[in-house]
Amino acid sequence: MKYKFFPQCLMLITFLSFHIIGHTRILFVSDRDWNSEIYVMDIDGNNPRNLTNNPKTDINPSWSPDKQQIVFQRSSNAKGGGKDKKGGGNNDIYVMDKEGKNLRQLTDHPSDDRHPTWSPDGKQIAFISNRDGGKASAIYVMDTVGDNLRRLTNDVKFTWIDSPDWSPDGKQIVFTSIVIDKDAKGKSSEIYVINVDGKNPRQVAKNPKLTWTESPKWSPDGRQFVFTGQAGIKGENIYLIDVNGKNLRQLTNNLDGNSEPVWSPNGRQIIFSSDRTGNYEVYMMDSNGENLRNLTNHPAPDYQPSWFTPSILSVSPADNLRTHAWGQVKKTTNLVDD
Repeated sequence: MKYKFFPQCLMLITFLSFHIIGHTRILFVSDRDWNSEIYVMDIDGNNPRNLTNNPKTDINPSWSPDKQQIVFQRSSNAKGGGKDKKGGGNNDIYVMDKEGKNLRQLTDHPSDDRHPTWSPDGKQIAFISNRDGGKASAIYVMDTVGDNLRRLTNDVKFTWIDSPDWSPDGKQIVFTSIVIDKDAKGKSSEIYVINVDGKNPRQVAKNPKLTWTESPKWSPDGRQFVFTGQAGIKGENIYLIDVNGKNLRQLTNNLDGNSEPVWSPNGRQIIFSSDRTGNYEVYMMDSNGENLRNLTNHPAPDYQPSWFTPSILSVSPADNLRTHAWGQVKKTTNLVDD
């Protein structure tokens, strides 16, 4: 009698595992509808669907922590866009729900507001802007309805900031910046970390092997960054480095552009974009660089992936089945322990 419900528990856990895998989604940007649009697809690359369907340029999507909303960057220009382009015109920050509906504009400024990303608690959005004048950009933070704006970076040595990403505990933000150095013979982009109160900006230890870095992303356990790096004049590749700047590892070894890496929620896989076939596509690999597989295969560029795995503890209407089943697992487990 003590183990009467154990088989049911295993069956429910297995069901939940397949249910979650079946609902895993990846956002990406594609030019397959003649301009940059935000798409969603299954984890295996199947069922791509256009969420924005707008003649303007939509790029840099980011899931909210509850996976119910998507924040992104929209350009006022109906033309332009494409891989490695900012879209032209003026860029502002928008939010829509996960089905592409209920669009809201969060910023409305003549400057460029770009590259938004949600805080882990879902209460704030960080983004890049040059709204304080000049060519230099800075990190700004606002709440999720666009209010309570504050500037995070104020150091004059940061001339061009890009790619902000929150630490898993929400206490720090990693970013890249070109830094003014009168003694330097050329430009380089380095990885920096700053506290969310704007204090203690510091550089992740510089590695002489790399001349350019972009798009750092904190690992789910907070111990590593995955990022795009360039060594000399060679093409971009995907690298890992510990948060203390040590233990640099190169994951890809391809002269064609490999960029925009993103962790899976469990830290076991990394998705990224690459033009190794002559056209940008979205790829997935294990976090050690092995087991590479192609998720998209389209004549138009596909890039800027963003991962989504719903929580089994979600209480949204769409996840009622998952919540109910989790309750059954808890109930069954208690019976087994009695």
